[in-house]
Amino acid sequence: MERLAELARQCGFSNTKCLRTAVSGQWGIKRASVQPDIQPVEEPDLVINLPEVKLRDYKTPRRKKGDEETAVLVSTDGHACKVTVSYNIDVYRERMWKMFNNTMLLVNLHRQMYPIRNLVILNLGDNTQGENPHQGSMLGGVESNYDMKGARDQTTKIATPMWNNLLGSFAQEFVSVDFHGIPGNHGHDKLAPETSREDIRLYDMLEAGIGQNPKINIHVHELWYAMVDIYGFKCFCFHGDGVPIYNGIPFFAMDRRLKSWHMQFGGFNYAFSGHYHHSFSREIAAGIEHIGVGTMVSDDDWSIKKLGVSSSPRQFLCGFHPRHGMTWRYQLDVR
Repeated sequence: MERLAELARQCGFSNTKCLRTAVSGQWGIKRASVQPDIQPVEEPDLVINLPEVKLRDYKTPRRKKGDEETAVLVSTDGHACKVTVSYNIDVYRERMWKMFNNTMLLVNLHRQMYPIRNLVILNLGDNTQGENPHQGSMLGGVESNYDMKGARDQTTKIATPMWNNLLGSFAQEFVSVDFHGIPGNHGHDKLAPETSREDIRLYDMLEAGIGQNPKINIHVHELWYAMVDIYGFKCFCFHGDGVPIYNGIPFFAMDRRLKSWHMQFGGFNYAFSGHYHHSFSREIAAGIEHIGVGTMVSDDDWSIKKLGVSSSPRQFLCGFHPRHGMTWRYQLDVR
């Protein structure tokens, strides 16, 4: 019956009864004496003639020493002694050492391809929180104990020893370390002059101390900006305060300022800034790139109120080639 039902389907009948009726009416056959042998139709195999693919054996390429490059670490907005739900003095110290360890991890990876003997550190300011209530230094937002009596102690007892140890550690990993200090806005307001910025106190102490080591060069920039030359590529370094924010977005005013500064100061290739506690990278014009560096702080109410986004505990590391400029870059996660 299964074969008969299969034959009925192949001949276009709905069932075996219709098949019997048609066979009986056309040929007069009442009942088939022998069940038909139904064999499945075998289709020929599809053969496509393709040319033979020749695969070569993989050979490990020889490691060649390329052109020497310089590592550039951009650090900003450490805000030592600032307190949030996830940030305090101990976290600040941990993240600073995390920045050192991640820097050396990435530099040593690149050293497998070419030599990296020198390190340039661009410090864009706000290394301490300060004591100005108009800058967020209010009760409960700053570390307060018998050892911390104000901005001076934040700089001399926390930030300076931390950077002193970091620079000493970097000096053991590079032939030379060039530290450029650009002041931030903490410690400076409408009443206090720009020379009152706490960052300048920090840089002066580093210059008078570990800066006496011949391998470490401390460059103190008292103005709000600095033009740092790396292999002939000009890096415009500034903190970023003083640029107005519209609807939580600083980019409109920032782009106009950078284009004006580009003409005012004779041009530059890269611009580095901090202040906004937010990491970003934008090309504002042909051949002009603006890189915003994050912060050490997490869960910061200031960035949430100003920009509507939480702060990112990140710093920035890149490499400079003598002919090509910035060749590689990393966002250093310090959590």
